[in-house]
Amino acid sequence: MFHHNPGLVRQLGWLVAAGAALALLPLVLDPYWTRLAVFVFINIGLASAWNVIGGMAGYPSFGHSVFFGLGAYTGAILTVRYGFPFWATLPLAGLAAGLFSLLFMPLFKQRGFYFALSTLAAALAVEAIVRTWTWVRGYKTSDHGWNLPNEMSVVFFYYLGLALLLLCLASILVLIASRVGMALRAIHRDETVAASVGVDCTRYKAIAFAFSAVWPGIFGAMYGPFLVYISAETVFDLKITLNMIVYSVFGGVGTFLGPILGGVALSAIDQLAWAHFLDYHSMIYGVVIVLIITFSPGGVMSWIKRPGRAAAPATPKPAKVAARSAA
Repeated sequence: MFHHNPGLVRQLGWLVAAGAALALLPLVLDPYWTRLAVFVFINIGLASAWNVIGGMAGYPSFGHSVFFGLGAYTGAILTVRYGFPFWATLPLAGLAAGLFSLLFMPLFKQRGFYFALSTLAAALAVEAIVRTWTWVRGYKTSDHGWNLPNEMSVVFFYYLGLALLLLCLASILVLIASRVGMALRAIHRDETVAASVGVDCTRYKAIAFAFSAVWPGIFGAMYGPFLVYISAETVFDLKITLNMIVYSVFGGVGTFLGPILGGVALSAIDQLAWAHFLDYHSMIYGVVIVLIITFSPGGVMSWIKRPGRAAAPATPKPAKVAARSAA
């Protein structure tokens, strides 16, 4: 299942250490910053999941808000209509999003710009259905959203968001170290060559896409009770997908740390702009993103490469060799 990767245990160890350090923050943070941290955890988790299919496999999806919204609505319906306990809704919402993602599989016949537009069109179609389908849009026929019980504290959601993020990131590390990760890298480099040496590209793309849908579904189920009220406008919003893409590209698309660095950096910039330049908030946020993408296409990750590697020209492993290993 796994190719030789001696660094996996070390990476998981660093992840656990970072989680232990973050677990101490609620002791010193006030409720505002604790609540903000929950949003940051969710956004990093969403971006990291999107990065599996959009960055590692090279199939940029513009429809991933569907899986977040589906998870939120699944959790709300199970809780309000059927009385499911909150903990049970998290895995069920992830499962629902993963199964629903299989409906997108015919879109993998397309690539690049066409794939992105197709996923966007599919997302808009699903949102339109949710807006008009009375049974799913609220408990009463007159409702346009779901009111959920507000029983847990902000600190509870902080630790839940942190735990889910750590599990999400750990699962991505394991995926990268597995045969699936090797196959995705081969597909990204040259899908035709990968297929020619025996890699089942359709299967691995399906695994990556389903994986990248499950975690948004789980975070969506958490987001509903955290926000207390959800509607199609709040959880199927295209901006959710755009944030996943921007965080990944800003930090370094296709890299493990990219979405994490992008999420932390952009969240900090966003808060500073709100606090000190309210009238120019959107302009500053946009300008920073444009400058990074224009002058540093590799994102923040390109700034922290080890000097020894930066000085030498890159010698990537040929796609044919990587594809043969994955096969």
